[in-house]
Amino acid sequence: MKISFLTLGCKVNQYEADQIARTLRSRGYEVSTELEPADVFILSTCAVTNEAERKSRQMISKLEKLSPNARIIVCGCASQNDSSQFLDKPNVTVVVGTSGKIWIPDLLDQKGDYVVEPACEYEYFEEDDSHITSTTKRTRAYVKIQDGCDNYCSYCLIPYVRGHSRSRDLESIIVEVFRLAKSHHEIVLTGINLSAWGQDIKSDLPALLGSLSTINARIRLSSLEANVVTPDLIKVLTSMTNFCDHFHLSMQSACDKTLKAMNRRYTVAEFKKKVAMLRAAFPRAGITTDIIVGFPEETDEDFAETMKNIREIGFADIHIFPYSKREGTVAAEMQQVDGDTVKKRVAELSKLRNELKLAFLEREHGMIYEVLTEQEKDGYIVGHARNYTKVYIPIGQVPENTLANVRMGKPYLDGVKGDVVEIIKDE
Repeated sequence: MKISFLTLGCKVNQYEADQIARTLRSRGYEVSTELEPADVFILSTCAVTNEAERKSRQMISKLEKLSPNARIIVCGCASQNDSSQFLDKPNVTVVVGTSGKIWIPDLLDQKGDYVVEPACEYEYFEEDDSHITSTTKRTRAYVKIQDGCDNYCSYCLIPYVRGHSRSRDLESIIVEVFRLAKSHHEIVLTGINLSAWGQDIKSDLPALLGSLSTINARIRLSSLEANVVTPDLIKVLTSMTNFCDHFHLSMQSACDKTLKAMNRRYTVAEFKKKVAMLRAAFPRAGITTDIIVGFPEETDEDFAETMKNIREIGFADIHIFPYSKREGTVAAEMQQVDGDTVKKRVAELSKLRNELKLAFLEREHGMIYEVLTEQEKDGYIVGHARNYTKVYIPIGQVPENTLANVRMGKPYLDGVKGDVVEIIKDE
């Protein structure tokens, strides 16, 4: 039996799909992660925006056309939010939500069709106990260390579909990271709210990262909340020789009025202070962020304030999201900004984003950074420096999946060109 995984959304979804896939492989199933004919499709859905849910529904139609007789199993945030949008699809035989994903292999082993209404059982951090090393072919590996969120930002559905914050056991994390470090040059720690790790088990990120400082692989953090940036965290990070100095601090708005309406628990001044702390400790760090444009009741003056503060902070890159109304959230009941205004503001912020990114890349010129090469593309081997600068190296200088010291050149496409100074470690 051939099973194909299709995963939409965040890296947590990807990790969970990998977890299911390795269990199925251990049971003798043929497993693919490509959009190709299969006997069974497992679709992991996303609900962070309306567009993400729409893409989840569209994917069902694509799968039905690709393999008309295939069974489809749906799981994830979109099915947790609204199972009815999938239950009437003829090929869909199993529907689960975010809780219970790890039991999909057992459902698959049963005969017949089963429709399971999504249920939220958020009592503990779910993980299987198979201890099977991941067989992913990616050059970097993701390790999920946390699930759920207690922040309840006024625009966000995630606490409702992922539940309250739960931390993975420290020893379990260490065991998996050490195993993955044998086959990967970089490990990325990820979670729904990574910054909350440890709060429910009487620990914190500094303690976790200190435990990973001797691992023979680069350690990278996914998205962080600004409030996690403390002197204790910085002290640990600066002592780690394997830490990647890229900080994705989720800001969402750079206007105090809008931040308050979003239920984001910091001010612009406090956020700027955290950025200054990071830059003092890591002068070449890549500091990136997320910004929601057109949040309900955001005025032209509010947006102008966001633009001014973003320019002052000088992010290396910005992920821009037009506000997406999600029923059931506080923001859905607020006065909405019209679509044309949102598009105009997205265009303005995109222009500023490109300007700031170019300035950051130009400052990289001549610097020598450690780069992990990942894939071949259009005559180049493409990889990322520790600070997440994307680097294009001419083919022939270095193979894929290699750590090399590279001299940064001029800006090119969404990164810079680079020339290899020395190879540090290959496969």
